[in-house]
Amino acid sequence: MPVVLSTDHGSRPRPEPAEGCTPCGYLVRWFDHYTSAGPQRDESAAVDCAVEIRNHPHDPPKMTIQEFAPRRGTR
Repeated sequence: MPVVLSTDHGSRPRPEPAEGCTPCGYLVRWFDHYTSAGPQRDESAAVDCAVEIRNHPHDPPKMTIQEFAPRRGTR
């Protein structure tokens, strides 16, 4: 019997940022950006954000985080 792997098609729960953690706050905004519909949708980048939030505290951080996500429709 073949094994079939599928994506979750939007059922991934939104990660909860650690209270008062600026990097977690930025990461959840990026997660929202990457999971919204449109050309910026990037499941791999969304998972990266979720993993970094899960790895709180970020000492040392695994990824560089920009404060603001790009405007909708841009990457």
